[in-house]
Amino acid sequence: MSTGSEHSFRSKERGRSRSPARASGDGRRDRRAEDRPRTVTFAADLNKLRAKVMKARLMKSPNLAELEAQLEAAMHGGQSQSTIDKKDNVVVLPHTDSHGRLISTRSESRGKEGTAVEDLSIKQMARIERETEGADTADRELATQIAKDSGFSNDLDYIDDNAERLSKQRQEKSTEQKKQAAIRDYKTMEAALDSCDMCFKQTDQGDGSSLLKPPSYPMVALGNRVCLMLPNREPMNDGHCIIAPIEHIPGSSLKCDDDAWDEITNFMKCLIRMFAARQQGVVFLETVLSTRPSKAGHCAIECVPMSMSKARDVPGYFQESLLASGDEWSQHRKIIKTARKSEAVAPTEGDVTGQDRNHFQARQAIRRGGFRNTMTAKLPYFHVWFDHHGGMGHVIEAPEKFPAWFGREVVAGVLDLPPTVYRKPRRLKETHDQRCDRADEWKKQFGWTKFDWTKLLEEK
Repeated sequence: MSTGSEHSFRSKERGRSRSPARASGDGRRDRRAEDRPRTVTFAADLNKLRAKVMKARLMKSPNLAELEAQLEAAMHGGQSQSTIDKKDNVVVLPHTDSHGRLISTRSESRGKEGTAVEDLSIKQMARIERETEGADTADRELATQIAKDSGFSNDLDYIDDNAERLSKQRQEKSTEQKKQAAIRDYKTMEAALDSCDMCFKQTDQGDGSSLLKPPSYPMVALGNRVCLMLPNREPMNDGHCIIAPIEHIPGSSLKCDDDAWDEITNFMKCLIRMFAARQQGVVFLETVLSTRPSKAGHCAIECVPMSMSKARDVPGYFQESLLASGDEWSQHRKIIKTARKSEAVAPTEGDVTGQDRNHFQARQAIRRGGFRNTMTAKLPYFHVWFDHHGGMGHVIEAPEKFPAWFGREVVAGVLDLPPTVYRKPRRLKETHDQRCDRADEWKKQFGWTKFDWTKLLEEK
């Protein structure tokens, strides 16, 4: 049915079974194989057209009527072509798990007692490294072998004598075990997506296509990877907004790729310019309390504007609050400066040695600065941006004790706002039209259209 990690499993109308999909031998497999290319192509085109209609509805585009007519014509024209079985639905597992690591459901036997690292080929070691990226597998395996050795001695002679036994790795999981683990991870992520308010909900239709339901947030602007929206609860002030990726990225914004981060930076720059035109400053807040995809919520960066005089005092407020947070003794620094450091001496013409030295210094300076080069997505953290270059970060060592509203509480103290604004703001019960009206009012109030960078995407 599939190769590599693209293993499928069959799901019924009221639930998914854990057994892999198998074609029956009564000739239905050949008939489905003949109809699949035409059906998949039609469903993919219909999904793209539905996405265009959804974006046009959210943005109230002038060509909405034309797109809706095209969608209706495509649906009526494709009803006779649809050959998808309504009882069964084949789900193709993704190539990555919920952590973003490559997964493989194929197994290569290493023997019952395991295999030493030196006996593995370079191809096998590279595949294992890709599948377990960021998991520190070698160190974990060594710790496991040491824990099993009751007579272990932290001595170089003992380690050298038992190097072969200590370097053995545990037996690799079988193909069926890997497949079931991938299915469990897929179901966990599906449950997280269904409960996420910031995601576009996708529902399967009878014609094989899918219908997108917009999130319960007023949508201000849509990019290719990232969107700008208003909170679905009572905002802290009139300009309060949220930058979030369209794709469900759990927890940290550091998990976003370069394209998504370019769009995040574009939104930050546009918001800074928009509020600066009104003689206002702005801070951006992100709080990550869990690194587990099943518990971490949708990645979101909050934007709160304020007057220029108060914006100049905000770094001092955050510095004092971060120093007082957590225990007195901690493993990490209380405050991590994430401002970009790009100072480097210009290379001297004709001096090859000087050029090499200065280029190395410039690379080191770039690596030392910036939010993405300073913080990590493997630990819970809080970060505040004072501009699009960076600000202050804090590693949360006890997430159960760290308040989720920490950043909003500090900002509320600067703006003299009551606790009801930042602790548990009231949820706004709005219809889709009311959310669109609130987004339009926000655009008119702050003149967002003049600073909206997403208009360049529509021109292209």
